Amino acid sequence: MEMKELIYMSEQVRLSKLLRLSLLAVLLSAPLGGGLAQGALEIKAQETSYYQDLFEQAGYYEGTSFLRLDRLYRALFGKAAPAEDVNVYDEVPDSSFFTNRHSRSRLTSDQLKQGFRENQGPQISGAIQVVGGVFEGLQPVYEIKDSAGDRYLLRFDPSDSFELVTGAEVIASRFYYALGYNVPQMTIVSIPSGSLAAAPGAKVTDDTGFAKDLTQEKLEEYLLFLPTDDQGNYRASATKIITGQDKGSFDFLGKRRGDPQDAVDQERRRSLRALQVFSSWLNNTDVRPGTTEDVLVNENGQEVLKHYLVSFSSALGAASKGPKPPMHGHESLFDFREVAKAFLTLGLWEKPWQRRWREVGEKVSASPAVGYFDNRYFDPGQFKTQLQNYAFKDVTRADGFWAAKIIRTFSDEDLRALVEAGAYSNPADAQTLTKILADRRDILARHWFREANPLDNFESDGSVLTFKDLAVDEGFLPAEGTSYTFEVLAVENGRARSIASLESAQTNLRLDAAWFTSASQVHVLIRTRRPGMTQLSPVVRVELDAKSILGIVHEN
Repeated sequence: MEMKELIYMSEQVRLSKLLRLSLLAVLLSAPLGGGLAQGALEIKAQETSYYQDLFEQAGYYEGTSFLRLDRLYRALFGKAAPAEDVNVYDEVPDSSFFTNRHSRSRLTSDQLKQGFRENQGPQISGAIQVVGGVFEGLQPVYEIKDSAGDRYLLRFDPSDSFELVTGAEVIASRFYYALGYNVPQMTIVSIPSGSLAAAPGAKVTDDTGFAKDLTQEKLEEYLLFLPTDDQGNYRASATKIITGQDKGSFDFLGKRRGDPQDAVDQERRRSLRALQVFSSWLNNTDVRPGTTEDVLVNENGQEVLKHYLVSFSSALGAASKGPKPPMHGHESLFDFREVAKAFLTLGLWEKPWQRRWREVGEKVSASPAVGYFDNRYFDPGQFKTQLQNYAFKDVTRADGFWAAKIIRTFSDEDLRALVEAGAYSNPADAQTLTKILADRRDILARHWFREANPLDNFESDGSVLTFKDLAVDEGFLPAEGTSYTFEVLAVENGRARSIASLESAQTNLRLDAAWFTSASQVHVLIRTRRPGMTQLSPVVRVELDAKSILGIVHEN
């Protein structure tokens, strides 16, 4: 009975969700008064910065997390927080945060390589006006206006790591778009030296933090630090500025005030929590509010707040100013747990990244364009971003399984097409990255398919329930010795009673018509028994009536 109570806790979550959605529908259908005109969203811009993210993520949220009674309860009793942006089939439907793409309908190699595209990128014929930017350190970001009047942000490579940051940015943008996220258009562009000119009235923010006039002399001074290719051209990743009203960043906690479509707390969105898994695949260690953007756009005659991921300069082997430091991905900037381990062992314990760094002989990479990126000591369950992300703390087995399913839809050929977008001059660099990403894809899938019960593709014609065991189909676990236990429950008026228990080595269950005579629904609880494993897997609950599948729930 204890197990059934655990499984059926999700019914309370569904009821709570239904009540909230019903209340939201009532509020939206009521006459709008006073300040908000119908059809016009009034959403205040929400700005952030690296230092604000640093304070909130590493300081405030970490320091006050013990005051969150729900989080404290889950920590004490090992309870998971189920995602609330999923449908009855335990999948994430399309939203302003996420759109099912490659996993739903496979993109061609050309579509993968192209990514999100509005045009061919900046027109570089003639002078390119620099209208603004942030000129901090030796790696400034330039805002330009091309001859067509379109605006872009240009990011260049460090002088000693040509193609590193620009390649990582463009490739990661292709991956996130194919996975399902909103991203701006990013392209690799080659700019002839001497074609960049300071626009009249241009202002930039320099190391002082204040806006200052940009003169041609000052621009030329910054250009001296930029590397060029064999033809003397600058290489940049050009990010097209998103069309619409910029509303600043979005948080990974709570709801966006003023947005009627934002009915779920961000930390309860599987689409956002799964970024921990997707980012571990891409080794993207900078996922925080400051790398996001909310834009108010008009779609089909209606104003919609769309949520974008906009910065990927810390993906693959890159960091914003050069090769990624070896600790990134293994340890956060302020990682109190790792500090405690080092303190208690008097510094004698060798951390995984330190061992990794020692074993490779302190070499960043065989190529400056690839940076410090490999799968040595990569642990999918322990991947950490530079600043701890609040939503990532709630990733469940069901979240990880959903993300791993999507990752496994990318073939080696798909990965080659995505990496080609980086336009590396040395084919060996593209081959190296493709191999690392393919191996990491398999490591991630193997990990999450073991953590969860990797059963999927359920179908029923009323007489037979069939499904696939993805771990077996992908070759991660053997079919021989694997079996499935089925507990069949009759459910009526919220009460469940066991009516059958079976075990089979087949990925199907014949449905007895008598099961449906005494109840309106039948729930089948499926666990998997693996050879060499002492415990059964988590539960997958399949809800059926006499004709079809009504719902699927993977235990969190």
